[in-house]
Amino acid sequence: MLKQRILSAVLLLPLPILALYYGSPWFELLIAAALTAMGWEWEKLVLKRFTALGMAIAVTGVCCVFALDINACVAWILPALMTAVLYFAVKKENTEHQKLFAFGMAYSVYPMVALTFMLQNFGWICTLWLIGTVWAMDTGAYAFGKTIGGPKMCPKISPKKTWAGLFGGMLTSAVWGLACAKLDGLQNVGVVMGVSAVLGAVSQGGDLFESWIKRYLGVKDSGNLIPGHGGIFDRTDALLAVAPIVVVILALWPELDFWG
Repeated sequence: MLKQRILSAVLLLPLPILALYYGSPWFELLIAAALTAMGWEWEKLVLKRFTALGMAIAVTGVCCVFALDINACVAWILPALMTAVLYFAVKKENTEHQKLFAFGMAYSVYPMVALTFMLQNFGWICTLWLIGTVWAMDTGAYAFGKTIGGPKMCPKISPKKTWAGLFGGMLTSAVWGLACAKLDGLQNVGVVMGVSAVLGAVSQGGDLFESWIKRYLGVKDSGNLIPGHGGIFDRTDALLAVAPIVVVILALWPELDFWG
């Protein structure tokens, strides 16, 4: 299993980095592919099927990503409207988990639109820093948690996560922030490290939230799209939590953009 995870990571890791480096339209196409998979995976996860309702999540997300350049208001408003539409559509079927399924629209689309917005408005270095912060947190938490062990954070939700993993991951996120700040020639290195560590901790909240969803639904992984890693939500859960928060903060206070 570990070898499979490493092989999958090595094969998949260059894709977002290359897409970021080459920018539009490659990054948007990668995000569109991720959203297409998310629409399929979410309905399979929550309703144990795939129909036009799952496709609606994918189509809405792809449209919003490519609408950012044309009309940003549409890209931000449409997912909220479609969440309501999806809820009433599935409510008529009288199925289980109606609210959770409808929530999948906003849960998947808004973070992906936020990442695209970040690249378009704040540059690829800022976006790479954010994605790298989440990766550093995930890697550090795994390494420190495995090595040190100790008390569990939320054993009922995610029995493998430890406090040692949390603080170790925050440390690796801070180191990533240090590396990015040094490479970009920034002066406020300490601030960047602190923000990176805090965002790393927040990303763990996203990881725990997805773990709660899986436990609620009685499944181990969100899907089997990525060998050794589970589904696409299993790989993006932490990023889904952080991306919208960072974009809202930067949109309201652009002076906080370190990389501008």
